[in-house]
Amino acid sequence: VEYDEEQDRYIAYLNDSRLPNLRINKEYAEMVRDRAVPKRDREFLRTNLNNAQWLIDAVEQRRRTLQRVLNAVVDHQREFFDYGPQAIRPLPMTQVAEQLGIHVATVSRAVADKHVMTPRGVVPLRRFFTGGTETETGEEISWDAIKAALQEIVNAEDKASPLSDDALVDRLKERGIEIARRTVAKYRAQLGIQSARLRRQF
Repeated sequence: VEYDEEQDRYIAYLNDSRLPNLRINKEYAEMVRDRAVPKRDREFLRTNLNNAQWLIDAVEQRRRTLQRVLNAVVDHQREFFDYGPQAIRPLPMTQVAEQLGIHVATVSRAVADKHVMTPRGVVPLRRFFTGGTETETGEEISWDAIKAALQEIVNAEDKASPLSDDALVDRLKERGIEIARRTVAKYRAQLGIQSARLRRQF
């Protein structure tokens, strides 16, 4: 994903220049039509050439699907590319599936084990698909954005007097993010952040 200054938008493209170009062998394709070739051999070739064409079409279909999913992600997650992880927005796979007119399982398969090189570093494509909640102002915010905000607050805290989970709840609330203390504790654990008592540095 790269930023295009002229158009003021992010452009997504697949880095498949190193992939081999799949094509049907002309010699075999001609043999299928050649009456001098025994019928049994022609039928064998026709069956296998049909299988080969199916494979080529399937690879191209997967490529097109991945590009369409990537375009949808880039359009939806503009703020992430501009400002970083704390600006990622909720994006359920079902939403993209409906938008593109494909099954949600197709979206899931397309993004599995794929990574995107962005101006914000290399990111697993699946990371852009996340649930979320609403802030006090009615803005949608993703769980990943809340975790990024939590990490930011902990990084900036006074290490001699680290913030308790209740204090973290209050700091998040100041940013318009209202979540329960137990949710803060859960996210803190997921981020590998110790409790305030264990974070204290003397």
